[in-house]
Amino acid sequence: KLDMLDSWIKPDEAMNMQSKMLSLELLLSMLDQSGPCFRGSQRFINCIKQHLCMSLLKNGVSSAPRVFKAALQVFVTLLLTLKADLKHELGVFFTSIFLRILESPNSTFYQKTMVLQLVHTICRDPQTVLDIYVNYDCDLKQADIFAKMLSHLTRIVQAGVNAAPGAASQQVMSTER
Repeated sequence: KLDMLDSWIKPDEAMNMQSKMLSLELLLSMLDQSGPCFRGSQRFINCIKQHLCMSLLKNGVSSAPRVFKAALQVFVTLLLTLKADLKHELGVFFTSIFLRILESPNSTFYQKTMVLQLVHTICRDPQTVLDIYVNYDCDLKQADIFAKMLSHLTRIVQAGVNAAPGAASQQVMSTER
């Protein structure tokens, strides 16, 4: 019977990963299910600013694909539901994480693909695209996030046109292993 229990116990690293994933999934579920009364609470907003944003900054650069994807999902939910309250924090995410991932040669293909999917999700909501432009590019005190996103997308598209036809599919295969 002890052997059976030993097979259930995982190394500390695996337990930490499971704990991190459970936390991110619970946060995402809470953000998705919360109503306007809860989202409008200043106490809730302050808690997100103090605790959740720091966690997202750490997990937003994770090399673990599951953690990175979950952090991006939480970010998108924050962007779509709390953009007015988290203007500064969301700007930091864009400039410190997502735009850097797109421009860094050290970012993995998976990370770049996930960030492009994030941009695609954002672009599905015209109001969010407009808000990004107005709140960041039109504000002289903020970074030009919209212009930088377009610049990165243009470079990626131009590079994709010039790339060998099988290179992208081979790289996808190697990142899925």
